[in-house]
Amino acid sequence: MTSRRHFLAASASALSVSPWMLNTSHAKQAVRLVVGFAAGGSADYVARQLAQYLADEIDQPVLVDNRPGAGGRIAVDTVKNAKPDGLTLLLTPGSILTIYPHVYDKLSYNPLTDLAPIASLCALPYSVNVGSLVPDSVRSLKEFGAWLVANPQQASYGSPGAGTTPHFLGAMFASRVGANYVHAPYKGGALALQDVMGGQLSSSFNVVSEAIPYADSPKVRTLAVSSAKRIAQLPNVPTFAELGMGDMTSQEWFGLLAPRGTKPEVLARLHTAATHSFSGAKVQKALAEMAFGVTPSSRDAFAQMLKADIEKWGPVVKSTGFKAEG
Repeated sequence: MTSRRHFLAASASALSVSPWMLNTSHAKQAVRLVVGFAAGGSADYVARQLAQYLADEIDQPVLVDNRPGAGGRIAVDTVKNAKPDGLTLLLTPGSILTIYPHVYDKLSYNPLTDLAPIASLCALPYSVNVGSLVPDSVRSLKEFGAWLVANPQQASYGSPGAGTTPHFLGAMFASRVGANYVHAPYKGGALALQDVMGGQLSSSFNVVSEAIPYADSPKVRTLAVSSAKRIAQLPNVPTFAELGMGDMTSQEWFGLLAPRGTKPEVLARLHTAATHSFSGAKVQKALAEMAFGVTPSSRDAFAQMLKADIEKWGPVVKSTGFKAEG
């Protein structure tokens, strides 16, 4: 028979491993998924899909905490400085971690030392979109490039923030067509697209999920996507590669991370719960409808991808000469 002393020792050991998992009042505390962009955008969409199914996996409430601003850096700092107990997590697009180290001289976090990778969740391509400020006769990317050159006073584009991948895709496109294409950073790609539709901005570079709901809208036209192949939701929209701009083929991945110092046992449990959350038919269908591809991987593989992408973007950023302020 197990002695009382052994029972108490085993209980204390369990509490020290991962108290958030136990069926106690502490375990029922809500897990926060911190997102660095406003509600309605792609990161928010992924977070809400994850929150819905992760709550069932860990038997705890999971709440999305939108912290827009500074191109997503506020959210990273929030998680970096949080208690490493598994109750505060970061849901972020990869560019916040892989590009920012190259554009900010005084970045307040190091993605490789301040955060603990949990899981790569999904990925999707980008799109370039134009609205009512661009004449309806402009129907192709080539025509749009010519229009930008001819109309420099309206040659501007929105993105989710300075230093994000859409920002650099816009810069690469401007270089290709020879336009003075002015960048307008927003607190989320969905907000930029709203201004494109409202006629306050001529164009925007977005993750494609933000453009798909407006595929049949007369207020916005998607001219190209950055996927390797055309996507099912926009079958008539060519890829950049088809148009001779293969170097603009790219996708944004979304990952889940915790503060550095979170116990390995907690990270492992969260990895299992998060990846299982995205394995169900319902969530995969919801993601596929928005052109997301599910990208499960081990924690080690995710960490290696993060490091490799940081190295990959260095030369790209350097070639543009861009340095962010602040």
